[in-house]
Amino acid sequence: MKKQIYLLTCLLTLFSQVSYARSWAQIQETGLIKIGVPADYAPLAFYSPEGQLVGYDIDMANQLGHALNLKVEFIQTSWPTLSEDLLADKFDVAMGGVTATEKRAQQFALSNPVVKNGKVALANCNQAKKYPTLKTIDQSNVRVIVNPGGTNQSYVDQHIKQAHVIRTQDNFANLQGLRDQTADIMFTDLIEADYYQVKEPGILCLATPEVLDGTASHKVYMLSKDNTDLLRQINQWLRGPTKSNLAKKWQLSE
Repeated sequence: MKKQIYLLTCLLTLFSQVSYARSWAQIQETGLIKIGVPADYAPLAFYSPEGQLVGYDIDMANQLGHALNLKVEFIQTSWPTLSEDLLADKFDVAMGGVTATEKRAQQFALSNPVVKNGKVALANCNQAKKYPTLKTIDQSNVRVIVNPGGTNQSYVDQHIKQAHVIRTQDNFANLQGLRDQTADIMFTDLIEADYYQVKEPGILCLATPEVLDGTASHKVYMLSKDNTDLLRQINQWLRGPTKSNLAKKWQLSE
């Protein structure tokens, strides 16, 4: 009898910890859609010097809310906890630089492509010409800086075998490492690299002239696997003019 009570208690504890995504009907009832963003990925989602959350995906989220007649609430997350937070139903949609990967597609529902992308190497402009290829980067005297939890870390873990890897807490620390030249290379997305070399001319420059082999990708929006009705609403909206109009504003390739 005690054993049966123990097993029942364990099952009840397990079920109490299971979190289910809000359905499209529940979202409509509340009149609120929750958008999770790491908020460290310019120009998709980042904080301005004035402390305002801005970017292409912030504009997209606000326009999505308008189209669906919903208020938008932004929830701060991070790349290491993004999947965990979505599974815990802390938000309905993950945005702000999510790359479509096979692993994510197995675990979550991914929207239709939003922005084209691929991996490149970013460097301080004083050093950029030294590192035009992966081979020139992966040398024992080169310092590669990376933050945890995203596809940049995955690329470094898979391809960097000789270079010294400096691991930081977030994307901002990576960029600062290049600015003050305590690091030589940061692998990132073409979207972000283009943004920073325009924003900080003479300081941050593309090192690799082309997207690195095998890294061509696209950014998407990520939802719970069972939230098919909301996914359908988002994909239908993505076929409209908003995506193209905002891409022009933020100088992005679709």
